Amino acid sequence: MANILFKKSYLHKTFDKIPYESLWNTKGAFTTIRLIGSPPKFLFLKDHLNNLNGSIKKINIDFILKSSTLENLLRNKIKTNVKYDHLLRMAVNSKKISITLRKRLKCAAPLKGILVNYQRPNPSIKNLYYKKIFGYLKKINSEYCEVILMNKKNILEGCTTNIICVKNKKLYLPKTKYYFGTTLQFIARYTKRKIVKKNINVKDLNFFDEILLTGSGKGIAKIQSIPQVKWNSKSSVIFKELHDLYNSYITQ
Repeated sequence: MANILFKKSYLHKTFDKIPYESLWNTKGAFTTIRLIGSPPKFLFLKDHLNNLNGSIKKINIDFILKSSTLENLLRNKIKTNVKYDHLLRMAVNSKKISITLRKRLKCAAPLKGILVNYQRPNPSIKNLYYKKIFGYLKKINSEYCEVILMNKKNILEGCTTNIICVKNKKLYLPKTKYYFGTTLQFIARYTKRKIVKKNINVKDLNFFDEILLTGSGKGIAKIQSIPQVKWNSKSSVIFKELHDLYNSYITQ
């Protein structure tokens, strides 16, 4: 993982420090929080912790990560005089918690979408079984592309993002079988646009004017093209609107 500022692992029953382990491909869950500014703002911290704790509860891991615990683990590691735009990843399995802080890669424009036929295991949680996802990500430059997962020709999510399709200024979200991420939850909570949940078949993509991505790493981003189905963006109206909504929260 490039540009890591620190990486630490602990036993979560005692919080004793142990040699670092990523915990990937073990039974557990993770969340990734964007830190921005000086001193840094932890974007959607409460929501991220709620999602993480809800996920590990679903897979019967007896642990709750409290904000006070996280604060203690990060003491002296987050500097008040550094201007941040970084990603804090917290992973929890049955025995351990691992934390890393890395520089956020800014995505370029235009972004290209690449369709692959894959559904994450247990997609309603942000689980640590990511071997297949990493395989896809290694084949692309994430600053310029996003891999879009689909199952039975229905669009699900990006490898690192959620998907919003736009037509007539309405927001269309996949119906099921994906992780409803924290940034998407923010958009759903505060947008004034109508949201429709439905199965979005790949053959129907040309129905949509815009395809947007949301996530801690990419924020609000826009897909410009999906060459496999000859889809090209026809508008930027809702992208600009949601981008401004997201930025208004960042700058509060």
